[in-house]
Amino acid sequence: MKLDRVELGRYVSARHQQLLSNRASWESWWQDLANYVMPRQRNIISQQVSPNADRDAILFDGTAIQANMILANGQLTWMTPHDTRWFNFDAPAQLKGNEPVENFYRICTEVAMLELARSNFYSVIHQVYLDRGGFGTAVMFCEEGRRSLLTFRKFDVGTYCIADDDEMSVDTLSWEFDLSARQAVQWFGYENLSVEVQKCFDDKTGEKKEKTSTFIRHVFPRADDDIEFGKKDATNKPIASVTIEKTHKNIVRVSGYDEQPFFASRYDRWISGQPYGWCPAAIALPEARQLNFLQKQMDALAEVSAFPRMLIPSSHKDEIDTRAHGVTYFDESNPNALPKEWLTQGKYDIGLDRVNQKQEAINRAFHVDLFRMFADLDKQMTAREVMERSSEKLSQFSPTFALFTTEFISPMLKRVFKILYRNGMLPPIPRELMQQDGTGLWMPEPEVTYSSRIALAIKALENASAMNVLEMLAPIGQTKPEVWDNLSGDELARGVSRNAGLPERWITDPKVMQAIREARQKQIEEANQQAQLMAMAEGAAKVGSVKSDSVAGKALAGLIPQQ
Repeated sequence: MKLDRVELGRYVSARHQQLLSNRASWESWWQDLANYVMPRQRNIISQQVSPNADRDAILFDGTAIQANMILANGQLTWMTPHDTRWFNFDAPAQLKGNEPVENFYRICTEVAMLELARSNFYSVIHQVYLDRGGFGTAVMFCEEGRRSLLTFRKFDVGTYCIADDDEMSVDTLSWEFDLSARQAVQWFGYENLSVEVQKCFDDKTGEKKEKTSTFIRHVFPRADDDIEFGKKDATNKPIASVTIEKTHKNIVRVSGYDEQPFFASRYDRWISGQPYGWCPAAIALPEARQLNFLQKQMDALAEVSAFPRMLIPSSHKDEIDTRAHGVTYFDESNPNALPKEWLTQGKYDIGLDRVNQKQEAINRAFHVDLFRMFADLDKQMTAREVMERSSEKLSQFSPTFALFTTEFISPMLKRVFKILYRNGMLPPIPRELMQQDGTGLWMPEPEVTYSSRIALAIKALENASAMNVLEMLAPIGQTKPEVWDNLSGDELARGVSRNAGLPERWITDPKVMQAIREARQKQIEEANQQAQLMAMAEGAAKVGSVKSDSVAGKALAGLIPQQ
């Protein structure tokens, strides 16, 4: 049952306040992470946006900042590179091998890659990677833009609220934003705004036109009974978008989307019931705190070493010259009256060792070695050498890669596909692809596969395991061939080929492969039968003539082909 506009406005306001309450316990933690990893987002609690020259004064070491940058840059370069193809739209499983369908999806992939390059996707996804590493959670919105077909926006941590559904997938996004009276009229229309905002807009002096008001936008799934069957207007789409004035709770806009327009990524999942995520910065935070303290003390020790503390006899007051080439006179008959250093025995090397240990721990938390390895790999290295060097590091990175592709990239690419389809950017749909049911004709979602270097490297871990098993079984297989029955040769060959990045169109469809094998077996059987007949014919010729009415004659008459 649909709520009226007043009830809906109250519902959105109440739910937003509840989500703000749930988020409050995270804000101080994010603030602490920002202090050491993302100082430009340090004003999470205060939400101060103006520059502050003093906010970095407490930071004495940038290792965590640099490590997070390396992690973000590495993911951009090796997971979603702007200059090479890193994903493919593929046919659904039941249509694989259908040439028109596969050609359609190949063209769709090229169109999507071109539109992503034209948009701001690659600059925004880099910011997403920074937030994933620094705060554990990142949210991006994808809409149709004015300057390009696709436009993306990343929300800063602490400015939005999210909520999970029953399957622990984020399905609700809520945030606040400010607009001047003039902007609000441009966005929502004069008649939809409160009397207070209207009066500011009507101000003849112009002083109140720029007075700001706070609005709440709430994007969430519509309940089935809130959608009128057969209607496809904005207020009956599966995903609702409701915007209200925060103070008056009056609705200024109700719209909707055909699919979820935002995507939330958690670097790693938190405990059940919490929509926000865990991150490398949280692992590195203790070391970052200690390292910051150590570097401050090391700076002080270095300063003392360069400009040592001095004990000066009272008789030499105002007579000590510490400048380069300075000259100080003393009473040579009284050696105790000689100026000397005092309390400068700090051991810089011990502090430096501790600094290096902390920096290494931070770099491990952010997978810095993995991405440096990719950057430094010798192109002449064999695949086995690459796997030996990267297998351990990749296995540690693999879980977050799988989570990122599952809950963020795949839904985002499917939304991009549908936006392109609705705007007529895709080639004609093959007849074989269209499906029909009680609601009419529809097209199934494409499958998304990944071909970035990280994706292929992770898949290659399975290939390395397969090769190791085959090498270990080879000596046994020479004496006991039946050992190979433990492995599915066809599945092994197909899996290894896919993991190595072989295009699906180069892999024979199982039905086609079965037909080829049956035809080959039939040829073998026919050849064997022909050989048997020829052998019998030759034997008969050697034996001599055989009476036609004998058993052998009748047998030969039926088996030997007539010339």
